[in-house]
Amino acid sequence: MLKINRRHRVSILVGFVLLTFIFLFIAKYFLIPGKPNILLVTFDALRYDHLGCYGYGRNTSPNIDLVAKNGVTFLNAISQSSYTAPSMASILTSTYPIKHGVYGFGDKIKNPNDTLSYLLKKQGYRTAFFSSHVGIATINGFDSDFDTFYTTWTFKEDEKNRSFKAIEINSRIIKWLKENSGRKFFAWIHYLEPHYPMSPPLSYQGTFSNDSAGRLPVEVPISTDSVFGFKGLPKRLVVANNYITDLNYYIDLYDSTVRYADDCLGEIIGVLKAMGLDKKTLIIITADHGESLGEHNQYFSHGCNLYDELIKVPLILSFPKTLPLGKIVSWQAQLVDIVPTVLEVLRTKKTGLDGNSLISLSKEFKAPTLERYAFSVYNAKVAIRSNDMKLIYTIGSDQYELYNLSIDPLELDNLGTIKIKQFEQLENKLKAYFNYLGREYKEKNKVFISKEAEDKLKSLGYAN
Repeated sequence: MLKINRRHRVSILVGFVLLTFIFLFIAKYFLIPGKPNILLVTFDALRYDHLGCYGYGRNTSPNIDLVAKNGVTFLNAISQSSYTAPSMASILTSTYPIKHGVYGFGDKIKNPNDTLSYLLKKQGYRTAFFSSHVGIATINGFDSDFDTFYTTWTFKEDEKNRSFKAIEINSRIIKWLKENSGRKFFAWIHYLEPHYPMSPPLSYQGTFSNDSAGRLPVEVPISTDSVFGFKGLPKRLVVANNYITDLNYYIDLYDSTVRYADDCLGEIIGVLKAMGLDKKTLIIITADHGESLGEHNQYFSHGCNLYDELIKVPLILSFPKTLPLGKIVSWQAQLVDIVPTVLEVLRTKKTGLDGNSLISLSKEFKAPTLERYAFSVYNAKVAIRSNDMKLIYTIGSDQYELYNLSIDPLELDNLGTIKIKQFEQLENKLKAYFNYLGREYKEKNKVFISKEAEDKLKSLGYAN
């Protein structure tokens, strides 16, 4: 009897060791690893179609392209606004502006306990936010639950020599990363570049000017609107660049600024690698919105409308041994999907979110079985977008714009006056969700902005 029990014990021990080995093998190579670090990088006014990984011909983004090569790239990612404040709040809360209540700088987040920083801090993460965009600090509640929250203003008084100095921001981020390398961290970097004034260091200016050699100039009039660039180049931009009115010059300058910002990202990724953290960090790259470079007769500005050049943004995820390499996803995603995606990686959930996780444990990234709709808003304009169709409505009017994106990606042929089936379907969904509430939340959530912050925001083009 004793001999049999001993044999059983040995068998049980061997079986336990074998099962443990199998579990560790599966955990290492097939299951999501333990809680990773989270690095979220957003670029202000970055167009997806000016990045190499989205097919752009210029070498503007070698570091972003490398992240895409080692991760998943979403070809149809939609921002919840063409304006920084509501878009950033949607990223942070995974809710649409109608829920979080932020339509502009100075507004208050209605659900500060539902932010990504709050959820991660509860799980023991060190949390930090770094940016040179002073306006984000005016969003009441945005800084809640960030252990470190740093925004600065690095403009010089001389308009021609303005620079956001992303390198200076990097120095603070790197210092913070080294101080917190022993703990799980969530770091959010918001680079102002390539936002106006598009003033990278001198070593970057002219990076792509040789590409324009022999190219005829495209002369554009100076807009009577100093900020938004309706029907011409914004006067403030032309004044800062010696009254040059060649569109190619400004596109070259925009691309040079993109390259500068990309190199700054590369420095951060290099630091993570040197610290042995690159394979332990989920990296998410996106933009708060795009930028008009002449589309719809609007030049080097954003806000004002909800066309794709302003709300279609890059979105890239990379997490070694968990996400596939070089995966291209064509079905529609949106920025409110970022929080639930992070939570799925952490194997946790949160109810009441407007977004959906972009990954699954199967790692297959299959297209959703049901049509996914993205909602966006800017002031009185609201939009609903599917993969193929978009409906834009101006609240308080009878103005509708309907575009068939599959055959009209530039949104030039407005079908809004034609009561076709798709129009009615999108209109009903738009009414059901927004209920025409529009801007009525704005005054309810407004808080005080200092005169200094207001002046700085105006100099960036945020007129109201």
